[in-house]
Amino acid sequence: MVTPARRSPGRPAGGKLTVDREFILDAAERVIARDGSGASIEAIATEAGVTKPIVYSRVGDRAELCEALAERLSLRLAKAARDRVKSLEPSHETLVQFFHATLDTIRDQRSLFLFVSRGGDDMAERTLNLAGRSAPRLADLLALWRRQLGLDDSSAVPWAYGVIGMLNLVALWWIESSDEPVRQLAERLADLVWAGLSTDSYRG
Repeated sequence: MVTPARRSPGRPAGGKLTVDREFILDAAERVIARDGSGASIEAIATEAGVTKPIVYSRVGDRAELCEALAERLSLRLAKAARDRVKSLEPSHETLVQFFHATLDTIRDQRSLFLFVSRGGDDMAERTLNLAGRSAPRLADLLALWRRQLGLDDSSAVPWAYGVIGMLNLVALWWIESSDEPVRQLAERLADLVWAGLSTDSYRG
């Protein structure tokens, strides 16, 4: 019996390369993991086995690439946090676990996090873009926690944007300038946020 030849990833039967948006983004992540936040469009095209115009046509320019990868990262951050706290009641320790899971993921995806935060000239806009994608998911969680505590949930949205904005800046500082243990940093962040989350301190 003759064993069929194995095909390379992205190549259907017949050997023709299938290059879609996700294929390019997968290649981009591999290059970013290897080259860091300065990864170039040219290197991404080479990794994908295509030309730069193909990258532009499938994904867009560097800003659009950052936006697409920010969406991927925000989904991973949300999943990591949700998986860690989904069965826990709202408490200070639950908040610690939320921050711990988020920081763990950022550390594990360090190069990708730096790329989507600082991958272009508009660094501030990139950082805000990642925060903006993550905040609505946190707002849903904060609203749920507030309701479980018997408190008003109308503060969830502004608090979510505040928490995520803070968390993104803290994470940038942490992965570049600090060797503070992740559990200790998560506890510090939980100390800062828990007082507002657990009390009826919102004034509508």
